[in-house]
Amino acid sequence: MDLHRYAGLVDQLAAEYTLGVLRGGSRRRFETISQRDPAIRLAVETWRLRLAAMTELGAAVAPPPEIWPAIERRLNLVNARRDAAAARPVPPVAAPATKPGWFENLSFWRGWSIAATAIAAIALVVSIRELSTVAPVPAPVPAPQVAQEPRIGYVATLADDKSNARMLVTWDDRTSEVTVRRLSGSSDPSDKSMQLWGLPKEGHPVSLGVLPVGGTARFKAASVNAYPMLAVSVEPVGGSPNPNGPTGPVVYTGKVIPAA
Repeated sequence: MDLHRYAGLVDQLAAEYTLGVLRGGSRRRFETISQRDPAIRLAVETWRLRLAAMTELGAAVAPPPEIWPAIERRLNLVNARRDAAAARPVPPVAAPATKPGWFENLSFWRGWSIAATAIAAIALVVSIRELSTVAPVPAPVPAPQVAQEPRIGYVATLADDKSNARMLVTWDDRTSEVTVRRLSGSSDPSDKSMQLWGLPKEGHPVSLGVLPVGGTARFKAASVNAYPMLAVSVEPVGGSPNPNGPTGPVVYTGKVIPAA
């Protein structure tokens, strides 16, 4: 089945797969197709990085008190612990043994592991919904020079020629600040500089900045939503001598998409 024939289907399935709501045979078929389709793997990686970035901005949210009892009932943890206790052999009278505590009960820990995974998934979904639906509450008394939480307007995952994600670029539409995070597998060439470019629909590439060596880079840019794609090239130290485009090889590229 060619998923690319249907507009938006790959992105929708990648989102459902990343959130864990795509299950059963549909999930297995999607995994099988993604193994031979780099574009689908890139879509899944983009959603994974998008959700990871969004959850960093959300405040900690405690699940409702009824969540834990509901999980216990659904996973049958109470009966599992009772059955495990009933199946445990009775020790001889001559050698009394102390009843195992809850921390020694293997069935309890297995149940706890399953429940902890379910709670983590619920917390992730709650955080994402709050970020997309709840507007920030202004302070009662405005104060000068109050630090604002970053607000991600656009995001781009930059990948190499083998569709391996190497950099995550986010743009704060309130402060016009670009943040470039290096992902695993990204490395800086020695005696060279890496430069970020915006690729417009028409005209020559526009330099957005030379990246410092290693770590996370932050700098101001008028906008990134004006460019359908971003690219990173390897240039002489200090950046490209040509103001109209890269002079070295382009190693990473990626589409710019809205974060919301």
